[in-house]
Amino acid sequence: MTHQSPCGAVQLPYAALTRLVTGSYGALSAGGADRAPAPAPVKPTLTSRQTAVLDLVAEGHGNATIARALRCSEHTVKNTIYELMSRLHARNRAHAVAYGLHHGLI
Repeated sequence: MTHQSPCGAVQLPYAALTRLVTGSYGALSAGGADRAPAPAPVKPTLTSRQTAVLDLVAEGHGNATIARALRCSEHTVKNTIYELMSRLHARNRAHAVAYGLHHGLI
C-alpha cells in the first residue's frame, strides 16, 4: 500500500521499494524462465569511507550530519560523495543509493 505525504510525494513501504530497486520480483521478473540468466554485473569496489558515507546517505542524512558522524569536515563528505557518484556513474544521491542497494554495496 502506498501513502501520499502532505506535499504530494508518494511513499512506498520499505519492502516494496527494496524489491523495485533490487529487481527481485520473483515470477514477475522480465527475464522469464525461457531466457538465459544475465551475466552477473561487475560489482564496483568502494573504499571504507565511501561505503560509510553511502550508508548514511541511504539513511537520509545530510552532509553536515554525515560529517559529524564520521568526524570529518563537510568538505571531505562532499568530495567523497562526488567520488562515489563518479565511481557508480550515479546522477544524484538517490541514484547512488539505488545502485548501492542493487549491487549489494549497502
